[in-house]
Amino acid sequence: MIGTRAVTTALAAVGQRSAPLVGRASIPAQVDVVGGGAGLAAITIAAFLLSVLLAVFVTYRFARGYLRTRRRPLLFLTLGLLLLAPLPMFLRLAFGNVAWVTATERTVIVTTSKLCGLLLVLGVVHR
Repeated sequence: MIGTRAVTTALAAVGQRSAPLVGRASIPAQVDVVGGGAGLAAITIAAFLLSVLLAVFVTYRFARGYLRTRRRPLLFLTLGLLLLAPLPMFLRLAFGNVAWVTATERTVIVTTSKLCGLLLVLGVVHR
């Protein structure tokens, strides 16, 4: 595990400002602030988390509707919405924190998920 001092030194060498999220030395969680202050970064993270919660809630409501009616188009609509909204957000978060996935690979995976979701939704709408 990389120590807090090593992370701080590496960030200082790159010339970026950092805002620590967790004050304890045992958990070196930091956010690199590029192009704005720490307040803007906090607002952006809060907006992202809110959009994830809303996407999960809407998908959950569609899934409950499918379980209540057992209509196949509603199932495809639920899966399409899942692939279109919450899954790409989770993929972006998960693969953004993995060193062996490049930015190009992450973009291809997220875009493929969105494309499949749109195709499912289009299939339901034009059926």
